[in-house]
Amino acid sequence: MLQDIKNKIKSLFAGGFFHVFAGSILAKLIAFISSVVIVRLVTKVDYAYLAYADNLYNYVISLAGMGMTAAILKYCATAKTKEEDKAYFGFALKYGTIVQCFFSVLIVGYVLLGNIPFPGAKEVVCVLVLYPVLSNVLSAIMNYLRAHSYNQLYAKTAVIQTIVVFLASVLFVLLVGINGIAIARYLAIGAAVAVTLKVVRSELGGVERKKLEKSQMKSFMAMALSLMISNLFSSIMPINEMTLVNEVLRDEVITANYKIAIMIPSQLVFVSQSIIIYYFTIIAKLENGLEIWRLSKKIGIVTGILVGVIGGAGAVCTPIIIRFVYGSKYEDAIPLALFFWLIYVLNAGFRMIPMNLLPAIGVVKFNAVMAGVSCVSHLVLTYMSIKILGIWGVGIATGIVYLITGVLYWVYYKRKCAENNYEII
Repeated sequence: MLQDIKNKIKSLFAGGFFHVFAGSILAKLIAFISSVVIVRLVTKVDYAYLAYADNLYNYVISLAGMGMTAAILKYCATAKTKEEDKAYFGFALKYGTIVQCFFSVLIVGYVLLGNIPFPGAKEVVCVLVLYPVLSNVLSAIMNYLRAHSYNQLYAKTAVIQTIVVFLASVLFVLLVGINGIAIARYLAIGAAVAVTLKVVRSELGGVERKKLEKSQMKSFMAMALSLMISNLFSSIMPINEMTLVNEVLRDEVITANYKIAIMIPSQLVFVSQSIIIYYFTIIAKLENGLEIWRLSKKIGIVTGILVGVIGGAGAVCTPIIIRFVYGSKYEDAIPLALFFWLIYVLNAGFRMIPMNLLPAIGVVKFNAVMAGVSCVSHLVLTYMSIKILGIWGVGIATGIVYLITGVLYWVYYKRKCAENNYEII
């Protein structure tokens, strides 16, 4: 038994699991320190403007190039030839980036011409216009690395990007104010892309350029659009929360407090994401449904325990962290932060695993439908809850949706795995 555990640990280490996990922890730690420094350097109003701008662009980022960036994971991991591999990657990178450009320009137009709750945020929105575009380029490359099991490089790149963001953010915020965040992010993405170029060239350099056949393009776009709908509706739930807080309550102080309250608890998702990053391609290559279910169940149990322990420790430390790190001006965010630890434990420790592993076995339509229903239900329930309970209504509505959808995801995932040779939908 001990030998089996030892062999399993060796296998995980060789496969890059611990590199991904450690890299994610380090990246999140640096990002947290960076956020603390930024909060200390700017006013609550400026921080609210940045939160507002980020919230708008998160809608565009969630599109993931019409899902093409996300589809790279499945199609490049299972491509039969290098030519096919290059064709899928090139197609996603080109057209996905064009999509991001279009919607980023729309955001700027809306802010400049519309009646937004924080008019002072217009300048921040404008200087961040390239962020969704460049983020999509980097995401396409990072997903390509994951598809080909370059887990160590993936982790290294994430850490380098975060370090550059941290150092450059401090420098440029001091020099030019809150708009310096945009400069820092652009520099960080450039550094991250530079780190990956050698490997990408080694994989694709010299490979004959071929166009996808119509059948391949149709299949790729079918999954891409399904993934986009699924990822969009799922990822915009927290974005919708911030939007409703901004639009319904229209208070810069409440917006800033809410942003601080969720900042630490929301980091829990990195635990689940790190595990999913490692196991996604492994499960994608398995064919036996029973084997997939057994592995997925183990992943779910371990993730749930790990997230629960981290979440409990985080809740205990939160009052100290907020008072020490963010200062007394954010002390009124402590009760809300404690409540959100429970909400994010429910999401990261229970709901995220089946939701993110369904695409690995090719099941995307259910994810898309479920995500759409969840998003609409969450939007309506959150709006009603905020009107009745104020800022506390956000957590209550979100917790209800996470619990119900988490159960449904696990039930459906088990059902698909029970079909020994599951049908790719």
